[in-house]
This record gives sequence, structure tokens and C-alpha cells, in this order.
Amino acid sequence: MKLIPDLKQQIEAIIGTTLDESVITIEEWNQYGLSSTRHRTVPVTHNTVTKEAEGLILDDKMMDGSATDVSSLRTEDLIYFKVGMSEEEGTVLYWGCSVDAVTLEVQRLIELLISSHRESLDEEQPVIYENDREQQLAELGQWLRKQVEQTVQQEPIPDHFSLDGELNTEKIPFLLQCETPDAHRIRSKELNKLLESYFGEEIILIPVGAQEWVFLGDEQIVTGEAEEDTTEARKDLLNAFCQGLYELVASEWAGVFHLSASLPCIPAKQLSPVTALLQESVHLGRAFHVAQHIHLPWDLHLERLVDSIPVQQRLRFIQETGKGTVLFSDSETLATLETFFNLDCNVSETAKRLFIHRNTLVYRLDKIKQEIGYDVRNFESAVLVRLLLLMYKVTKKL
Repeated sequence: MKLIPDLKQQIEAIIGTTLDESVITIEEWNQYGLSSTRHRTVPVTHNTVTKEAEGLILDDKMMDGSATDVSSLRTEDLIYFKVGMSEEEGTVLYWGCSVDAVTLEVQRLIELLISSHRESLDEEQPVIYENDREQQLAELGQWLRKQVEQTVQQEPIPDHFSLDGELNTEKIPFLLQCETPDAHRIRSKELNKLLESYFGEEIILIPVGAQEWVFLGDEQIVTGEAEEDTTEARKDLLNAFCQGLYELVASEWAGVFHLSASLPCIPAKQLSPVTALLQESVHLGRAFHVAQHIHLPWDLHLERLVDSIPVQQRLRFIQETGKGTVLFSDSETLATLETFFNLDCNVSETAKRLFIHRNTLVYRLDKIKQEIGYDVRNFESAVLVRLLLLMYKVTKKL
């Protein structure tokens, strides 16, 4: 089944929320697509977690004929877009999101985009590689993508992808995802040249998607200047390195870019699970920190926990603990809270960062306390509001 990862990113940028990627059987798609019953249950596999999407409702125009040709299904809460179908595997791949994020006009636009991109994929010409190394890296990327998609434990890299032993020494892995207009799509050769100018040496650039790459750099280039030989010191240097790297890429091409990185590893043994971790970090960062573009795994522990909580439990927590958290829909309040938490609940530093008087910030915090009953200057209340904010962002798709 052919995937369209770059298109997924483009659509997410259009609708302002993430698309959940899931798979059901063709039989299930047909059964629930052609049914007019509003309260049916469809088992859906999303990564390794089994979920239930309830109440699939078919658009009126889809009530006749075979649902195999149906482009999308709507429920009262969710909408699903069919991305691809594999008759050999008997499965349908689709993307889903909240119905509130998609108007009827946008729904038709997304259907058209998926259809046109699927046709262009079918017409793709065979890739011609300039040399054996380029072909080997492309094949390694295909192997790596399949490994990450598996639900079983990822395997070490096969010996025939050893790249003359380059993968047996410690490297720092990076992941770059790009959302670029079709007219400005990034070519691996151009990206490799830019990255090598930044690293100051040859790197290993592995394409794992149409606009997604894993690349490996020497540890000494990134963290070799750490004043202290500690994990925290290396993390700080790696964060600063990523900031400069992101600015370089963003200044070179049009579009939106997301970058993640991990501490050093032996690629031959650990690249598959590390790639999965970096992809998860980008997913979490995009879901919870929509204004940021660098997503490091060690900054996302709480987000990873919240993301694992079932949607219904999140909604219940929001309603019971935060009174629906309508307050978070105010951009000023949202910015105030995020800055306050990022600066360890320091009132003076938060006021400086927001360029407001300290008394103005105190007034805002008092207002939050009046609205939802929690004083975020108190530790326990701060923890609850922090959780509320994260759950609201990922559930309501801010």
C-alpha cells in the first residue's frame, strides 16, 4: 500500500491539527461505509493500540454503490479519509481527525488532494541512483521505515547496509520532517550539501519518506565542546546545535520544518528504535507545542504520558477538573500559562519575558484562579493546570 507522508503533513498544516493514521479491513470499510446505522462500532488499529471509532455515518452521496470507492466517512465527532487500499493485504489505510477541524469545503479539497496525489504516485518513474552509496542509503531508508512501522521489537541493521563500518561507531541521530510546497520540494542531494556545510564534515543522510530524513553526525562535532562530561551538558549543547541547524534549513527553503535529535548511539544496533523515538517526539511536539519546531525526547515526558491516556478519560478530566477549560481558548491566557510553566512558575521572569508589569501578570494569574479555582503559584495547582492545558491542547486540537 503506497503512503503519502508529505501530503499528510501538508493537510495537517491546512487544518491545524494532526491526522491519526489507522488501518481496517476492506470488509469493515465496506460494511460500515454502506450502513446508515448511526451507532456501530468499528475496530481500528492505530500503531500498537486498539481503539474503537463509533457511529460511522456515510455522506448521502455515498449511500449507493460500493463503499470501496468512498473517499471519506463522517461521524458526529470524527471524519476519516481513505488514503489507500491494498487488495493483496485486504486493508484500507485512512487518516482521521476531529470533525470540527474540517468544513465541508475543506473535506472536498482534502479528498481531491488525496486522489490527485495517489494518481501521481501511480505514475512515478523508477528512481535512478547516481552511485552505489546513494542507492544503499535509499534502500536502508526503506528498510528503516518498515522496521519502525512494525509492532514487534526492531532489529539491528543488516550487515549489507554497514556502509563500510560507518554505522558501527557512535553517531548522533537527527530526524527532519518538512512540509514544503510542491514547487519547493527538497532534494536529498541539496539537503546533504547544506547539512555537511553546517557539520563541517561528511554525514550519513538516510531518506525515510518523501520529505523526511534521518541523518547521523559525529558526536564530537555536536557535543565535544561540553564543559562538563555530563548528560545534561550534552543535552544543552545538542539543543543549541539544533537551534542553529533549524534556522539554517528554514532560511534556505520555504515551508515548515520539524527537527528532533537524540543522544549518541551505535546506529547498527539502535537506529530503528531511536528513529521510532524521534518520530514519536515530532508527533508529540506538533500536537502539544504547535508554535515550536524542535522536539527533543527528554523534553516530552509529560506529553508522552498524556498522549497515552484515552480520549474519553481526557475529556472527563477536562470537564470535571477544569470546568471545560474554556479559559484556554483565550490566546493571552494560553501564552501567559505556557510562559509561566516554561520559566518554572517564576513570576518575575515570566513578566519580563512577556514584557508586562509584574502586577499585570499577578492580575492575570488571579483571574485564572477565579475562573477555574486553581492558583498556579501553588505547586499542586500548577501541576493540575499544566495537565489540563496539555490535555486540552491534544484533545481540542488548538
